[in-house]
Amino acid sequence: MPKIKDPSRIGDIAELEVALHLLSEGYEVFRNMGCTGLVDLVVICPKTKEILLYDVKTTTTYTDKDGVTTIYANTSSEEQRKLGVEIAGLHKDKLYTDPIRIKERFKNENT
Repeated sequence: MPKIKDPSRIGDIAELEVALHLLSEGYEVFRNMGCTGLVDLVVICPKTKEILLYDVKTTTTYTDKDGVTTIYANTSSEEQRKLGVEIAGLHKDKLYTDPIRIKERFKNENT
């Protein structure tokens, strides 16, 4: 299967992966019907009934020579932050969220 290079298609896949992850965890997930907008996913927590707003970003990773991996995702806009929209990204079946920017570091278990 050829590697997908179109950034829009890569973003579509990332959004679907996050939605599937949340669905498998028991959340109710609603997707934006348009290709633009401030929110990609509206998510309802089954236990608390809390409504979460996510803008899904494709994550980028960098692993240094010491085996520490840093995960990055782009920032949210000021308008998104005012509405309470969080950035969401999936890396190795773990969902990362942050109101402004995802930046997580972890030591690889294999090193």
